[in-house]
Amino acid sequence: MELLIKNLIERLSNRKRSEMAWFEKYKREDLQDLMLISSGRIMEIDHTISELKSLIKNKPKNKNYYS
Repeated sequence: MELLIKNLIERLSNRKRSEMAWFEKYKREDLQDLMLISSGRIMEIDHTISELKSLIKNKPKNKNYYS
C-alpha cells in the first residue's frame, strides 16, 4: 500500500511540474483566466500530495485495520 501511495505522489509531482509549465506559458501570454485555473490546480495537487505524505507518516502500526 505504501508503495502505491509513493507512486501516486510521484505521478502527482510530475503533474504539478507540467501544470507549472502551463502556468508560465499563460503568464507570458497574459491569459489571466487560464492562470487562475492553473494556479488552482497546482494548489489542489499540493494539498493532495501533502495529505498523502501525512498518510504515510502516520500509518497505523498494526495491520488489523478493522479492530
